[in-house]
Amino acid sequence: MRDRFMSGMLTGGLIGATAGLFAYSRMSPRQRKRMMKRGNKMLKSAVSMMGMAQSMDMFK
Repeated sequence: MRDRFMSGMLTGGLIGATAGLFAYSRMSPRQRKRMMKRGNKMLKSAVSMMGMAQSMDMFK
């Protein structure tokens, strides 16, 4: 079950990254700057959530 979960997470991440790059290439420079600010904020919160999840032993 863990292998399926990890492969699903990896596949979803790749699909999300591809869609994000496509959307990013279609944006104006002003929209890009705004999205980079939002993306940095989301990335910081995701990293902190992963830290909490690992401390609770959710992925072991």
